[in-house]
Amino acid sequence: MSAIDQLLSHDQCNRLPTPPAIALRILEEVHKEEPSFRRLATVIAADPALTTRVLRIANSAMYAPVARINNLESALTRLGITTVTNIALSFILVGHFNANKNKGFNFTYFWKRAVTSAVSANLIAQKVCKANDNIFITALLQDIGVLIAYLCLDDYKTIFDQEQRRQHTLKAVEQECFGFAHSQLGSEILAHWGVPEAICQPIRYHHLSDDIPEPYDCPAHVINLADKISAIFHGRPVPEKLKVFRKTLETRYHLSESSITTLIEEISERSMQILAFFEIPSDEMKSAAEILQDANEQLSKLNLTNSQLLDQYRQEKEAAVLERQELASVNTELSRLAFEDSLTGLYNLRYFHDYFDRELQRSARYGTVFTLLMFDIDDFKAINDTHGHQAGDQVLIEIASLSRNMLRNTDVMVRYGGEEFAALLPETSLTQAHEIANRLRQEIEKLTVAWNNKKLQVTVSMGLAFYDPEQGKKNKNELIDIADKGLYQSKKAGKNCISLPQQDN
Repeated sequence: MSAIDQLLSHDQCNRLPTPPAIALRILEEVHKEEPSFRRLATVIAADPALTTRVLRIANSAMYAPVARINNLESALTRLGITTVTNIALSFILVGHFNANKNKGFNFTYFWKRAVTSAVSANLIAQKVCKANDNIFITALLQDIGVLIAYLCLDDYKTIFDQEQRRQHTLKAVEQECFGFAHSQLGSEILAHWGVPEAICQPIRYHHLSDDIPEPYDCPAHVINLADKISAIFHGRPVPEKLKVFRKTLETRYHLSESSITTLIEEISERSMQILAFFEIPSDEMKSAAEILQDANEQLSKLNLTNSQLLDQYRQEKEAAVLERQELASVNTELSRLAFEDSLTGLYNLRYFHDYFDRELQRSARYGTVFTLLMFDIDDFKAINDTHGHQAGDQVLIEIASLSRNMLRNTDVMVRYGGEEFAALLPETSLTQAHEIANRLRQEIEKLTVAWNNKKLQVTVSMGLAFYDPEQGKKNKNELIDIADKGLYQSKKAGKNCISLPQQDN
């Protein structure tokens, strides 16, 4: 039996921490074969303060959503179950440990370092790894074993004072005194709680070795780098650690010197913001300017005084910040325009196809169902011919607004083209979709559009296509064809109705 197994099986005085009930409910839902958006949203929403924090970070520069996320269902739809649950778990675990503060342990410094590591890892991973929704919480919890050992092992706090600690790494001293390192302890405790392996295993290997399993190699190296830059921001000697940080990014990942400098500045800016979300003070945290100044004072080849160097850096930083802000504004607007229909403000056809592909993948992975709704304005050409195209545009705008307000937050509504609209209704049965579509059809029928002292009224014809992966696989084009045929069947049936053609399984 390993030393950690003995600790787990002979937990003296029950001092090993356990996660709070809400964290266990979230983990339980995530481990189900078919995790549900609605059940997860309900669990998180039980804590209003947690909900507010999750939405704040979901709307932050870290995730930069195309449009503002106003509720948990939208966050789960756009960012995905993994990202949102990890954000929630991060807040829960930080708050849980801070609520049980132990005299002698600097929780504020610990979590300040941890949050900065998490932000750093998230930014580094975007440049050097494939997409990794787990990297933020993995880096946040990489040293959780230190905190657990301090709380549970009476002799652990003494190793910080030992003379040998000054000459050897913490990992080496832990191994000698207890038979395991904090990285192993943290990984096994988290696994014991039910935290997924994609988080636990990189934590186990984050101090790096030659035998890291391939799936966890890049995440382990990323959080190791994140720990180094976090140490620099929070008081460790700058030049040598910064040199190692830069050299690793240059030689292992081929990042340029300028991109690394920009990365350090982004870490500084975003860490300040995310620390505020966790209600952790950012005082005494060095700025990027101070770090780079410290390094330049010792490594710069320029014969400039400290004052000149700082002034020069400030000028360059201000210019870079301004340029970055302008670029971010332009990119945000371009992202919006790329996915938005300019007339109605709905998502456009490009976004529809992208989202449809993701919904098919999610359905295949989790076994969930969804329904596609397509509808077309009846006799729309007569509106344009009689009252002009501007009147037709106004009808489109008001139907789009009505539809968007009537559908649920998790539904995605698009202008498919001309006078035709489409909506994807995730986790919605055919019966539920028919009820939703019928309410929408009735409200459109009652809608009056004021134009040149006249009141214009229209109706719509609708078609539905239902997808259940257990009833046979269909691709996107087949489902669109089914809904489209239903729409035209409604036209033939007299318009202003809903049809669903027979689907072969």
